[in-house]
Amino acid sequence: MKKLLITISIIGMALSANQQFTKQADLALEKSSNDEIKIQMNSNADVYGIQFDMIYNADEITINDISHVNNEMDVHYRIKSPGLARVIMFDLGGQTILDANSLQDIINVNYTSTNENKSAKSSVTITNIVAAGKAGEEVLMKEKEVTFEFEANNEFFAYETEIVGNYPNPFNPTTKIEFNLDTPGHVDVTIFDLQGRKVANLYSGMLEQKNGHVFTWDASNIASGQYFVRITAPGYSDVHNMTLLK
Repeated sequence: MKKLLITISIIGMALSANQQFTKQADLALEKSSNDEIKIQMNSNADVYGIQFDMIYNADEITINDISHVNNEMDVHYRIKSPGLARVIMFDLGGQTILDANSLQDIINVNYTSTNENKSAKSSVTITNIVAAGKAGEEVLMKEKEVTFEFEANNEFFAYETEIVGNYPNPFNPTTKIEFNLDTPGHVDVTIFDLQGRKVANLYSGMLEQKNGHVFTWDASNIASGQYFVRITAPGYSDVHNMTLLK
């Protein structure tokens, strides 16, 4: 009986460990220029290869090229039929295409719009996604399919990392801090008083490239005065002054 209990306990621990270390990843798409779509990947484990099908409307856009963002990895693609491309990405040297616990740009899709309507929308769907680890084991995808809608002809506005400001300012007791990020990565948002003492940490983690990230500070339990928020991001660090009036 004692041996049976020990065996059950060991099996339970093994199952628990497998659940705890489930390898997962997800994809996101974003327009990065007037004629380019960027595919981003996030994973809790090293990824060594990925394959997927890309579905698009061939009457609206023409695919010119699909490549690695830095042209350092091997990306192979084939237009299987109008509106369907099969994409495979790996490194011949056996290096990771994505490091664990990171959000990275991995693939650029260059296209030409064939729709004369500048405000017309198009879409790209990534499906049949298969990602692999070092030994070829599957890295599970959180979403089996990802669809991205965009205006194929619209003018592209570049991102610039900056603290836009906080509103309202002065405020009582809450304010919203707006921040633009041009490079996906780890971002830290911390509040300090004028003596440099840490008052609150609003966020610390990965963020995607985006204009209009918003962080809310509730200063209900904080005394009136001057405070500043410090935001650090890849290659960036800046502060912004705020006034709390009660």
